[in-house]
Parts: sequence; C-alpha cells; structure tokens
Amino acid sequence: MYLAAADGAAFGALGAGGLAFALALFLVLGVKGQGRVKLKDNPAMICGFVASTAFSAAGSIWANPEKITSQGLTGLGVGQGSGPFGNVGIGAVALVLLILMMCWKMTPLRGAILGLIAGIVWPAAGDGTVWAMPSELGAAVLMMVGG
Repeated sequence: MYLAAADGAAFGALGAGGLAFALALFLVLGVKGQGRVKLKDNPAMICGFVASTAFSAAGSIWANPEKITSQGLTGLGVGQGSGPFGNVGIGAVALVLLILMMCWKMTPLRGAILGLIAGIVWPAAGDGTVWAMPSELGAAVLMMVGG
C-alpha cells in the first residue's frame, strides 16, 4: 500500500516507510519523554495504534512487529480450536485488548505497547467486524496526512 502521493497530501510525499519511521520515532521519543514532548498513557496508545497501522502499510522491516505478534498468537493456540486456553478466536483477543485498555492502570509504555498490538490484532479479526473500524479510521488519517 502506498500512502503518500504528492498530490493532496498535507505534508507532501512521505511514503509509507517514511511515515512508519516518523511515527515510530515520535512514539519512542514521546514515551521516553525527556524532551519537549511527553506522551501520556492514552495519547501513547493512540500513537502506537496509528504507528502500527503505518507499519502494516509499509511492509519490509516494518512487518516484523506483525510477524512477532502473529507467532505469539499462534503459540498460544489462538484460532486453532485447541490451545492452552481452549477455543480462543482472534475476536476474543481483540476484546481482551479493549478490556486491558479500559481497565488496566496505564503508563505511557503500556499504552504504546497495547496500541501497537491492537493495531495488528484488530484488523486481523476481519473486515466488517467492529474491530476493523478503528483500523480503517487510522488508515484514512494516514492517507490524509501522507497521501
């Protein structure tokens, strides 16, 4: 997916890889918070989610977080019908992520990690699900900014 056409983009031609790099840098520096910008828990979560959406679009080296998450879910037996937790589908994992986001005491790092994972898991639940809507919104925002 090419997110950054020069025509109509707010910041000109960024490219999907360039946008992924910029968002990853912003997320790391913002969570670390030793400069002028310090992301709090919810903004870090949103930034992580949008960065994860950009990673999926960029591919190449940016696909590694998606591969690691997929391997972890496969290792836990998600979607296989007979994992250590029984029959757990990807929709259940998406719901667990939402519950963690709403109920767990957040720090910027936890928020960023949950946002990154949700940006991978929620679209994997499938098109037409309630979990796909935030990903579609994130992709639309990225296209407006970078292409």
